[in-house]
Amino acid sequence: MKLPITGGCCCGAVRYEISAEPLGGINCHCRTCQKSVGAPYLAVMFVPATALAITGKYKEYATLAASGNTLYRGFCPECGSSLFARNSVFTEVRPIAAATLDDPGIFKPEKDIWVSDAQPWDYMDPNLPKFAGNFSNH
Repeated sequence: MKLPITGGCCCGAVRYEISAEPLGGINCHCRTCQKSVGAPYLAVMFVPATALAITGKYKEYATLAASGNTLYRGFCPECGSSLFARNSVFTEVRPIAAATLDDPGIFKPEKDIWVSDAQPWDYMDPNLPKFAGNFSNH
């Protein structure tokens, strides 16, 4: 994979650059992700926190995850694009909204999580492993 990986919001006010290989990726179907992006799921690429450089001003909205951790969802205050997040406990990893990558085709989801919250009209790749809740809950 060619580094750095770049991305940003719809209006261009917030940009980011990732200087290391992604750690993995998932499709999250939880209701909070659905509401935060206005879609049936959020495609998430995980990257090392130290490899993420952000330029431009963004805002964060805190949500409570099912784990009890706080997830701070970063978005552009100008155009509203959901961009990235940070977890109150797992501080060494940053989730990135894969659709905001300049080349979203590099994203390769490895599993679907929170499929218990998936909408009945949400088509999921039958070849990906499915988890009712988080990674360890079947």
